[in-house]
Amino acid sequence: MSESKLNRRRQYTWLLLILVFIALSTLPGLAQDSSRALAPGTTLSDSLGPDAGAVTYVFDAAANSTASLSLENVSGGALALHISDINGNMVAQSNADQSAGLSTTVDAVLSAGGRYFVFIYLAPGSVSQAATFDLTFNLAAGDVTVEAAEAAPVPDQVLLGAGIEVRLTWTGAADLDLEVRDPLGQTLFWNSRSTENGGDFGFDANGLCEIISENPEETATWQPGFLPTGSYEIIVYYEQACDALTATVPFRVDVIIDGLSSGAITDVLAPGSAGQQNVYVGRFVLGANAADVVPGGLYPPSSVTRLPSSYNFAADVPTPIARDAPVVDQINNEQPYLTYSFEGVVNELISVDMQAQSDSLDTLVQIVDPSGAVIDVNDDAVQGETTNSLVADARLLNSGTYRIIATRYGKEAGGTFGQFQLTLTGATGSATTAVSQLNLPQGDVEVGLFWSTSADLQLLVRDPLGESVFDDNPAATSGGILQEAGNANCVASGDAPVSYVYWPEGFLRPGTYEVEVWYQDPCVDFAPPVNFTLQIEVGGVVVARQRQFPQPGQRFVTNFTVQPSGFALAGEAGFIDAGSGTLDYREEALSAPIIESGVPARGTISPSNTYDVYQFDGTAGETVSLSMSAVTVVLDTNLYLIGPGGVELASNDDGDPVELGLTGRTTDSRISGFVLPENGPYTVIATRYGNQYGGTIGIYELTMTKT
Repeated sequence: MSESKLNRRRQYTWLLLILVFIALSTLPGLAQDSSRALAPGTTLSDSLGPDAGAVTYVFDAAANSTASLSLENVSGGALALHISDINGNMVAQSNADQSAGLSTTVDAVLSAGGRYFVFIYLAPGSVSQAATFDLTFNLAAGDVTVEAAEAAPVPDQVLLGAGIEVRLTWTGAADLDLEVRDPLGQTLFWNSRSTENGGDFGFDANGLCEIISENPEETATWQPGFLPTGSYEIIVYYEQACDALTATVPFRVDVIIDGLSSGAITDVLAPGSAGQQNVYVGRFVLGANAADVVPGGLYPPSSVTRLPSSYNFAADVPTPIARDAPVVDQINNEQPYLTYSFEGVVNELISVDMQAQSDSLDTLVQIVDPSGAVIDVNDDAVQGETTNSLVADARLLNSGTYRIIATRYGKEAGGTFGQFQLTLTGATGSATTAVSQLNLPQGDVEVGLFWSTSADLQLLVRDPLGESVFDDNPAATSGGILQEAGNANCVASGDAPVSYVYWPEGFLRPGTYEVEVWYQDPCVDFAPPVNFTLQIEVGGVVVARQRQFPQPGQRFVTNFTVQPSGFALAGEAGFIDAGSGTLDYREEALSAPIIESGVPARGTISPSNTYDVYQFDGTAGETVSLSMSAVTVVLDTNLYLIGPGGVELASNDDGDPVELGLTGRTTDSRISGFVLPENGPYTVIATRYGNQYGGTIGIYELTMTKT
């Protein structure tokens, strides 16, 4: 054969391989076809017909492995064998003239880990256009360790002829949102519609409740080709209800790999309380041959304060961590959190920095005090800009052994993974001397508020006489003093602001005190989430310690009662944004006393009776006015009017003084000239500011008039 003919034959053979490889990349379901996957130590029998072109196999191998393939031609024309990597580069080949009865062995040293392709085809010029053969495959780890070979059995990518689809469907007029994060950390949702590896996000169903679909559906898809294996995180958000009738919404997430269902997640989501977003977190894990769908659970914003469900404070054996000595480790589905310990001193400021170093990891760090309570937490150090975590200048309120929980968003339910670096340090340079060397005066009553952002949180303490101590009234006649007012009016007081109200020794007054924390102003754009610690001490004894995560504008209220003996007891605590929704009044309303038009009713609000319920029958179109005045001056009244269907129709805390015939500010309540929308029984709730969480007590008079 002439040299030119030989070259043309080689060119023809190489062109055929390229065409076969291109065709291979478009074949659906290759990764799931076990008959084409080569397993070490096995022999396959196969055949080639006139129209087959080539038979193709795949195998996965670690770097520096040696693949051995023995091809025996049982009958028919001459065969050739060719090995390529995922980019189509030739790794090894046999002589293209193995006729019937002949065999050949190819040993290929694989410098890179990943997926490889084996092509067996009829050699150009073969007399017979058909052949049968046996193929034996073996794989040796070579000079890599056994541990390394076992640690990487799954390739970084898998060839999917039909790609990936994650589909969210739900029932009800609500705006739900789907988000999927891939193993590389790239995300698909309504405001991130494409990724570098072929991801695409579809229509934002019911977005902003502008166009309501009867069958809402959102999809995140990845186009056919090589896609990353590993953990994909699924997040479903309940943005808002689109009508008054929609509340809890059932939803379903289907995961479709290469055109076949790999499983589904079904659950329900309800609207978040007090403006907070309810979230569901789950995942699926894509391997070389299949995907495993793992349901998770609800993960509202308050979940960041919860410790991992499998964490046991008593049984935990943390790893000691030294200051200014970074440690490196990893988070994955099998190890969703790690625990570290350090010794802390009361009033010391510490900072904890957790930085992701690889893959998709979305970090979350929690600090646990010696009693086992979470005292500080951070998910995103700068919201909207990073998923790394930083607790800066957290004040330790006690001495003892503290623990750091290094974990991820969603904890066990989450799907992100990767290596991280964790660093424990002392106070940052941005902490002011006044804060870092804080020496608060002691007293009979001490109420301290601690947080670590630039937000303006107002601390207010109302004494048993009804006088409040806060930034507009820094001293009370009962002896209460506002010692510190952190970030008041957005004037920064460092990264560890403190507000502190106390009554000096000798000024302990028995009675009920009310404490309010009001998130007045974030003070900066893109403000990080606020988490605060509220601590109440009476006579040197901690009565209450609350860790909360408010939203801008929210008010958190609690109370405590000091007995004549000096013993103090904490009352209920909570956010009051939900109005009458914080009160469990419905059963009591069924047998509530009737209030007659123009006939005043009297009652008493006390620590054991925080609200009273009344009823009256109303007719659509009637106009009703309600007034609630305090007979005992200390009481700060609060009124709610509830319709026949159980919906809150009107409320009032502080009424218009003119309508009440008073001058100056009043804490009495009035609902004036409300037109009743329907016939039926109406409910009136007479309570106090803060409802069951408030602290004022006393006698009231309630009057209802109809016109």
